[in-house]
This record gives sequence, structure tokens and C-alpha cells, in this order.
Amino acid sequence: MSLPESSDPYSPEQPLEPPTLIPTLLDETSLPPFVEKFHTFLQQYMDVEEHSPVDTRFGSGTSFRGKLHGKATQIYDELAALARPQHYTVYMQRISKQDEVVLVDGVLVARNITAPWWIHLLLLLVTIVTTTLAGSLLAGYDFASIRTAIDLQDRLLLLEIYREGRRFAFPLLLILGVHEMGHYVAARLHGIKVTLPFFIPLPLFGTLGTLGAVIFIKDTFRNRKILFDVGIAGPLAGLVVAIAVFAWGLHQPESNGLPRVWLNDDINPVNRVSVPPLLDYIATATTDIENTDSLDRIIFYRHPEALAGWFGIVLTTLNLLPLGQFDGGHIAFALFGRRLAWPLAIMTAVSLVLMGLTGWIGWFIWPVLAFFTGLLHPPPHDDITPLGWPRTIIGIATFILFLAMIIVMPFYNSML
Repeated sequence: MSLPESSDPYSPEQPLEPPTLIPTLLDETSLPPFVEKFHTFLQQYMDVEEHSPVDTRFGSGTSFRGKLHGKATQIYDELAALARPQHYTVYMQRISKQDEVVLVDGVLVARNITAPWWIHLLLLLVTIVTTTLAGSLLAGYDFASIRTAIDLQDRLLLLEIYREGRRFAFPLLLILGVHEMGHYVAARLHGIKVTLPFFIPLPLFGTLGTLGAVIFIKDTFRNRKILFDVGIAGPLAGLVVAIAVFAWGLHQPESNGLPRVWLNDDINPVNRVSVPPLLDYIATATTDIENTDSLDRIIFYRHPEALAGWFGIVLTTLNLLPLGQFDGGHIAFALFGRRLAWPLAIMTAVSLVLMGLTGWIGWFIWPVLAFFTGLLHPPPHDDITPLGWPRTIIGIATFILFLAMIIVMPFYNSML
């Protein structure tokens, strides 16, 4: 699975809501020298109606309320350029009908998450090995046959095992890699520092052989547009590849055997996978399969490339859950703001817990991850700049697409 991107180290987890900002009008002489200078500079862009002291989780500051005139993006850039050299941080948000600019004493330094290039390469190579092994198990081989081939140094059999395994592993890693590079490219285009993808191998048998890949955002999300672009670029890029891999995989030769490791699991045997409406439609449009009721068996038993595409769709759907720092959390906050995104995140987490209790136990993983990374998405520094209609339309269309991809029970045993 693709883990969520790192949380924004700059933005507060809680907004600077009215209860923490009790208006207390101050005399100009009571402001520290730079705050007074900032106040004077701010009056070029804002009709300041009141200012008051404020305490944030990052330290003390001063809140200025009134009405901004001009584009919030440009105003924020001007204010931040003035404040940062003096070791201050600027936040902007809209409360009720008032605009608020908060000047906080101190500058948050981006986390120093760095790794040499060979770490990324090493993790990728190990993940190739673990996913290729997982693919060979899905193609009908078992541990006994793999161990025998190694003991006898049967190169032909080992080559066949590798070829069958890579039919699943390489398409899956392509989908995961494109997903993370979508985030990477979008972040770099906005001038945001970001790490290269870290692939996460999972050497547990009966799994995909990987937990996906993750990148870490090291800079702040300055406004909702940047938050939206970085959040949505990964799922859309990965989704395009996953759909293409799925359609292509249905036309590939059948694999050698059945996924016996999954079928014969003593604890949780699996012999069926659920097919979301989107993939059902794609299969109907691109193949001559007349009865799509058997599509899940065709995918699971005989077409590893299509199965990799299916997993790519499932993982993309999970990443689009509107929770905290998940891709869907980024998109939801950019679209709806805290008033809708935060209740939506809570309802989603509760729903996942209920689904885990009544269905697939894997649903528990996502609220747990959201709990550790932050269930409620923090606002960007400039939380006033509107998203704009083009991005809003794309975001809403993506959530509609999400509904066409989500499945309650991805894996199950029809014999139980």
C-alpha cells in the first residue's frame, strides 16, 4: 500500500479559532518594534479593524483582523518575505466574514529528512525481489518448488519462476512508482522540497511483497492550490497507469498455475476478489468477455498483469480516503476547508472501524495510520486563497471516480 506523505511541519493541527483570539485592542506603542513595522506594512493590503495577542502551539504571536484587498496569494508572499528574515512566520485564514493574519514569533525549519541515492536504489531492488517472489506465488509456485529449484540449481526452472513473478511485480512497481513520482513532480514544480520515493519491501509470504512507497514533503504547503496539486497528482498519475495495466493484462497469456498460497491459507483463505464498477466497465469495453460475473476469477487465477492493475486500483482508492495526511485528506481539505473536511475525516474513520468489525479486517489499518499521522488535516499557511473552479471540478470528479472504485470486501472466500 502507498503510505501517506509526511505531515506538514509548519501548519498547526488546530486552527487559530476565535476562542484563542479574544480581541484586545492594543495601543501602537504596545507592539514590539518589528510587529509595529509589520502592522504598518500590512495596512497596504488590509483594512485592519483590530489586533490582539494570540498563543499558538508554536509560540506567541499577534493576530490582525479585518478585510484584505487584493489577491491573497500575492499578499501572503509579500508578508512572508518581510517576516521570515526577522524570524517570524505568517498565517492567513478567514473566520466568519473577517480575514485574519497571524504573525507568530519564530520560524519553523523543515525537517532534515535526507538519504543518499543508494538507499532509495537499495530499497527498490529489495522490493523488486520481494514482489517478484510474491508474483511467483500468485502464479502457482510454492515454497517447496522454489526451494527445490535453488537446491538443484535448476536454472531453467528458476528462470521460469522469475518470469512468472515479474509479470506481477514489474507492473505493480510501475504503478506505485508513477504514483509517487506524480507527487514528486508536482511538488518540485511548486518549488517544494521533497525526497525521492522510498519503496517499502514486505518479505511476508501471502502478501504483495511491499507496503508501497512513500515520499516526504519537507517544505510547507503555502496555500490550497499547492496542497491540491501535490495531493491529487499521485493518485491520478498512478490511476492512469493502473487502468492501462489492467486492460493490457487481460490480453496477456495465462499464467502457469493457481495462487495456491492464497487459496490454501489456513487462517484466511482467498479464492475471490471483488471487482469495482470502473474495472468491470473497462473489461467490458476492451475485451470480448461476455460474462463479467466471472471477471474476478479471470483476474485472480490467470492474468497476473491484470491482477497488478487491480491492486493498483485498490491502493489508489485507499489513498483517496479523505483522512488526515492521505492523498484524499489533502484533496478534501483543499476542496472543502476545515469546516467540512474535518467532520468528513472523522466520519470516514468511524466508518472504516465499523467496516473492519463487520467485514475485511484490513480496514483497521487506515484509521490507525491516520491516528499516528494526524486525523485532521492541518491548514496551509495561506488558507484564504481560493482553489478555483478548474481544480474544484477536477477534485469533485476524482471523488466521483473514487466511488466507482471503492469496494467493501476486496478479498474473500466464496466457500465460507
